[in-house]
Amino acid sequence: MKRIRIVLITIMLLVCCGTAFADFGMRPYASAWFGASLCHGTAEYMQKYPGDDSTGTPFFRTSYDFGFDVQLLEAVISVGKEGAVTFGAGGSYLNVSQSLAYGRSILKPYSGLGFCADLGCRFSSRFDVNLKYRYLYCSYTGTFASFIVQDLEIVPSYAVVSPWALDICVSLPLTVSFKADAISFRAGIGVQIAIDSRRAYKDEEGGIE
Repeated sequence: MKRIRIVLITIMLLVCCGTAFADFGMRPYASAWFGASLCHGTAEYMQKYPGDDSTGTPFFRTSYDFGFDVQLLEAVISVGKEGAVTFGAGGSYLNVSQSLAYGRSILKPYSGLGFCADLGCRFSSRFDVNLKYRYLYCSYTGTFASFIVQDLEIVPSYAVVSPWALDICVSLPLTVSFKADAISFRAGIGVQIAIDSRRAYKDEEGGIE
């Protein structure tokens, strides 16, 4: 709870500064992704190949993953003609499948819910790069064994369609994911739908041609 309060207070302070010194708006969005996960774990997590002590496990174990983020609190501050800085917080869901089998060894699937925060840079009216952090409360499928997963992610995205105040974007999230007994690298493709309040307001005022 302390971390959540710190994130919210920081966002509120940044919002106040933004309204005082720049063109300010809100850009809430929802995004979903699907991709591959490469997991490297401890000796306890990645067991040796059954029946042959001379054969070690592969350096990475492969799963697929999917998830979504909902950023209801996402502020945007205009910089220059088309650039902007964005920052916000929201909720996140992650699901990681069981791994491909290695002998009889299969890493367990898991899923979790938590919160996320991001800081982004808009380089043009269509191209963005976001840095994202997730804190997720996870559990293995079919069990009550719970654990924490923390993600650090970079997300380049491109708006392929921008009708009215909407941006419909394709993204390529690249993630490093940490839990107590393993580190994973994830890569995928996603879709993001955002609503830019600045464009909606200008449209109502007749500011968009």
